[in-house]
Amino acid sequence: MRDRINLGKVIKFILIAVGLFIIGIAVFMFFRIRSNAKDALRDAKNVYLALYTTDIEYYAQGKSIYDHSKADGMAEGVKEKVEMLADSNGKYIITSYNMKRREVTGMQYRSGHYLVTFTKKDGHEIWTVDYSMRLYRMTDE
Repeated sequence: MRDRINLGKVIKFILIAVGLFIIGIAVFMFFRIRSNAKDALRDAKNVYLALYTTDIEYYAQGKSIYDHSKADGMAEGVKEKVEMLADSNGKYIITSYNMKRREVTGMQYRSGHYLVTFTKKDGHEIWTVDYSMRLYRMTDE
């Protein structure tokens, strides 16, 4: 009888320990993802400011940073200038540009598993950070 009580206490202790361990991992991952998301957002905003600065410089030269015929939406030389100004290691593209006001109204920045999307509508800036993970990959190799 006494062995059963001790065995029950041991099982109860193990279940509580495993439960706390799982909860601890979940909390750790939440804060890690959140911290890295803030880093990605900061880098994206630095890229946006570098695009803004480069746009002013190009405007003074009578040029535009936007080229709709290119996949990344940037004219020649813009990417190099932005990378010099914004110390970021992600990839970015201009998704929309207001030619009348000469400003970037849409941008995407990807760093690791984080995708930061910037849109500007009616004078309001909207920044969204998404975390994506690959669930499935199929190759023909």
